[in-house]
Amino acid sequence: MAIRARVLLRDTTMKFILFTALFVVPICAWAQSLPDTSYQVELTITPSPMFNFFRLPRVPGTSSKTSLGYGISIRALWHPGRLLSVGLLSGYFVMAEDELSSDQPSGELNYQARLAAVPLLLALTMQKYNVEIGMGVGPYIMMTSLQGGHSASVHSSRLELGMTFFGAYMFSLGDNVFLGPELRVVSFRYRGIISIMPSCSFRVIPLRY
Repeated sequence: MAIRARVLLRDTTMKFILFTALFVVPICAWAQSLPDTSYQVELTITPSPMFNFFRLPRVPGTSSKTSLGYGISIRALWHPGRLLSVGLLSGYFVMAEDELSSDQPSGELNYQARLAAVPLLLALTMQKYNVEIGMGVGPYIMMTSLQGGHSASVHSSRLELGMTFFGAYMFSLGDNVFLGPELRVVSFRYRGIISIMPSCSFRVIPLRY
C-alpha cells in the first residue's frame, strides 16, 4: 500500500512538473521575444493618378472601357511595434469624366458626367525594413453626377464592395516623417472596374506611447 502511494505521488509530481513546463516555458520565451518598441499612430496621405479598366462601358451608350482619373487617400493606422498594423482607409477618387454630346449643333446642351468614389475600408498592413504591404476591404460610396445643358444637375450614390492592395517603400526624412513610392491596385464590384495607381505617399507619426 505504501509503495503504491509513493508511485502515485511520484506520477502526480511528474505530471505537475510537465504541466508547469508546458505553460511556463512558452510564456517565458514569448516574453523574451517581445521587441522593446513603443506603440504609435501613423497617418499616410497618398495622391495618385488612376488608370481605370471597366468590364462594362464606363458610360452607358458608349464603347469606351478605359479612363484616366485621379485621387487622394488617407489611412490612419495603429502600429503596436509588431509586424501587423490595423486601421482605416478613406479618401476621394475621380474615376471618369465624360462629355455627352446632344443632337443640337450648339454645344450649350452638352452634358458632363462624372463617376467618383469614397472608400470606407478596414486596412491591414505588414511593415518590415521600411517595406509596407497591405490591403483594405469594405464599402465604397460610388457617386455619379450629370450636369449641363439647361437642366438641373442630377446626382446619385450607392454602396458597393471593393478591395485595395498596396505596397510601399518609405524613406525616412526624420524621426516621425517618411516619404516613398507606392503602387496600388483597386478592385470595384461596380461595373467590374480595376484601377492601377502609381503613387507617392507621405507619412507622419503624430503619436508615440
